[in-house]
Amino acid sequence: MIDFNSFIPENLLIAPDHPLAQQLESGSQATPGVIKRVIPLDAQTFWDYWWCVPNRLLLPEDVEVLRGDRDRVERILEKLVWLFGGYCFNQDSDRQGELQPRHSWQEIVAFARQQGFESYFLDIDFFPAAIACDDRYRNLAEGNDNIGHVAVEPAHWHIEFFQLASTQGGFEIQQPKTVCSCQIWMGKPFIKHLQTGETMTRYDLWVSRPLDLTDPPWSE
Repeated sequence: MIDFNSFIPENLLIAPDHPLAQQLESGSQATPGVIKRVIPLDAQTFWDYWWCVPNRLLLPEDVEVLRGDRDRVERILEKLVWLFGGYCFNQDSDRQGELQPRHSWQEIVAFARQQGFESYFLDIDFFPAAIACDDRYRNLAEGNDNIGHVAVEPAHWHIEFFQLASTQGGFEIQQPKTVCSCQIWMGKPFIKHLQTGETMTRYDLWVSRPLDLTDPPWSE
């Protein structure tokens, strides 16, 4: 087992306080558009980051905390990419078969810049391991609908790059979002044919769901 407590310094695991935290206790400010999201490293080690609540206006103070905390977040991701490797995807990326991982976070940032992300923020999901019979790859060639595949996704982190656009009173996530992501896998995702045993690596299975743990310092 990896000792993440020594691999990633403890001081990197805690997100900084929001600049409006004290004022919010007195109810004198608008509700921020960010809350803390909790991300596992293993069963005993967790870290958090400021997550943009979907469809909520971001205050200037929210953008301030996102910018100020990005270096800490990227230092954690840099460690994980070095350890496991990261797989980059855009709208046209092939998600089937063996893919070449990148072991430098700066290479992943360079990939994002090629997609137009000269400035960016990050949305991070952790997906626990998942195993499911997958009807999408069912073989009906001989009319036997009981012959299909089992899909396996090991635990992984999914990092999405996004940008902000100014709007009245604050900021919002720029839409439509350009597809630009990095996936850090603890193992290879694959499908296995239930009859033949044939196995194929695929990064487009989408059978797991994110572990959505949040720690809202204020009412959502």
